Amino acid sequence: MSKILAGRYEILEKIGDGGMAVVYRARDKLLNRPVAIKVLRPEYVTDANFVESFRRESRSAASLTHPNIVSIFDVGKDGNVYYIVMELVEGRPLSDIIREKGPLDYRFVLNISEQIASALSVAHRNNIIHRDVKPHNILITQDGHAKITDFGIARAVTDGTTVNDNTVRGTVHYFSPEQGRGMYMDERSDIYSLGVVMYEMLTGRVPFDADNAVAIAVMHMNDRMPPPSRIVPGVPPALEQIIMKATEKHQVNRFKTADDMLEALRNVDRLTGGFVNPTIAGAVRSSITDDADAYADGYGSDMAGGDDEENYDDDAYSDEVGSYAASGGAYYDEDDEDDIRARKSKSISKKRKDENRHYKIIAVIAAVVGAALLVYFVINPAISKLTEKKAEVPAVEDVLGKTEDEATNLLMDQGYVVEIGAETYSSDYKKGYVAEQDPAPGEPLAEGEIVTLHLSKGAEESSEDEIVGDTDEDMAEVPDLVGKSRASAEYAIGAAGFNVGEVKTEDSDKPMDNVIAQNPKAGKQLKKGETIDITISQGPRKKEVNMPNLIGLTEKQAKSAINKAGLLPGTVNQEWSDDYKKGAVMWQQYKKGKKLNEGQTVDFTVSKGPEDRTSTVSIDIDFSNAPADTFYLDVVLLQGDLETNIVSDEESYKAQGSKTVKIKGKGSGAQVIVYFDGVEVEVYDVDFNKGTVS
Repeated sequence: MSKILAGRYEILEKIGDGGMAVVYRARDKLLNRPVAIKVLRPEYVTDANFVESFRRESRSAASLTHPNIVSIFDVGKDGNVYYIVMELVEGRPLSDIIREKGPLDYRFVLNISEQIASALSVAHRNNIIHRDVKPHNILITQDGHAKITDFGIARAVTDGTTVNDNTVRGTVHYFSPEQGRGMYMDERSDIYSLGVVMYEMLTGRVPFDADNAVAIAVMHMNDRMPPPSRIVPGVPPALEQIIMKATEKHQVNRFKTADDMLEALRNVDRLTGGFVNPTIAGAVRSSITDDADAYADGYGSDMAGGDDEENYDDDAYSDEVGSYAASGGAYYDEDDEDDIRARKSKSISKKRKDENRHYKIIAVIAAVVGAALLVYFVINPAISKLTEKKAEVPAVEDVLGKTEDEATNLLMDQGYVVEIGAETYSSDYKKGYVAEQDPAPGEPLAEGEIVTLHLSKGAEESSEDEIVGDTDEDMAEVPDLVGKSRASAEYAIGAAGFNVGEVKTEDSDKPMDNVIAQNPKAGKQLKKGETIDITISQGPRKKEVNMPNLIGLTEKQAKSAINKAGLLPGTVNQEWSDDYKKGAVMWQQYKKGKKLNEGQTVDFTVSKGPEDRTSTVSIDIDFSNAPADTFYLDVVLLQGDLETNIVSDEESYKAQGSKTVKIKGKGSGAQVIVYFDGVEVEVYDVDFNKGTVS
């Protein structure tokens, strides 16, 4: 391939090499800026359906403008080379951060999730579905800014690729059930995938995993997703509810739009009172810049893949390639390879790795994002085979007579979801111990299914003629809980021999997470084993303010108006506009009059004025001043620091009289310089916006 692509993009170095494309660091000579260029591999160029889908979807994605979306600058063809020109971003993939630091602090999860939901909202309003939302396609900059990439590319791979090897392309760990079934997909499919990404950020692992993609797809379609709090206690209930709603099996039960999900995310702190398990909150990792070495080292070793790493098939899970770079190194997202390697290397022996190499041949049939007929012929037989292997379904552990915690841990280790049912009288098991379980011990039950435990209430109360009063040993004094933190209060309740009852939250001027009321009150004598209800402070109610009108204001005036309203300026973007003069606000994140929480950030966009236009100008060069009858002509176009040869060492004759040169360009402030035998003879000022030469 030439060092200059399309006469404009200077290829500097290769920074990525994947199954679908090769990625290069390059320089846009026209605009004098660094870019990343993704070039399709030759084998894809021969597939006309794929190429057409690739170009159509990429151009559609190029229309997206949002601070949390990696920009596509150009899509084109040079000879038989098809390419995309993309923004070059300094950052690292979210998948690396999860692998190194997961589980992540819930506040970091909220921040990143809000940014990605905001990006999806803009894409969906433009009728673009990503179809491959995953941590590998999300870049996190050093200041914690999230950018999602490969909009439209996933759809091109899904809709355009002719598959002749019984493979289905996609990233199965973040798959929506409708993708697995080959059913209609819409924006709620992206919402499902984002819910899985949030789940992985909170817990440090994906909700469903197995040795092959088919089994994982079946889990997404059929199995109940275990709540994140079962894995990492202390997840804010409101945040967990968002994840569970986003990952409902049926699209109709999920959030209707990304905007609805974004609104729910922004309300999490208010709804939960900011409560999080102290063991999680003790090590807040809301800023990835704490790990300076992670940036200093770059990502060359990850990209190179040393001798110790397994050679997974490029196409086994996905053919997308990230095209981004960080200072000092480049990030290249070869689908799920890094994520798969990390999980495998931590928990699988050398023997298992050897087996995985053997499984590569089988795994090619596994990915899951194809056309409906392909899914029908690949996935359905696999499901049938799985259901035929009833003998391989594990038997439920016997947890009768164990404490709730012991039983829960044993069953979760088996891969089950545990629910606590109604208490029951039992003369065989002491109060508080497991007296019944459903299914019964030894019954076959697939991983991911629910096991319900019923705790003993003790022996049934005596008949009237055998009534025995409570002894002093059965009674205890209710402790004073008001003013304690929630964790301390729950510990005090258990230490006194009682159980935690209903936990409510209320607005209060008392410190957040502290107990502000209890029932029964402190000092009362109560039978051990009874419940004590507590009310937790969620801090003062946030004041609501009205969103001001920013349209038409300057950036300085807009920021002043935002501050005056009790809000904070957020991200300020700039866009070309024929309707708004340069420097005027042309878009605001919220409509005028919308109720917002005091202190909330507001993004807005400022007009850059009309966009530079492309035109062709003609320059008549007079040969009458030529130094000789025969001479050499040079014509050079200067635009900023960019110099372009229009005519180079062209042998010319004075007798010709003149020559007309046509020059195509964009913008204003250009100059055209004419040379006879290397001597400057004329300088023209050119304004391509106006199409004038002076």
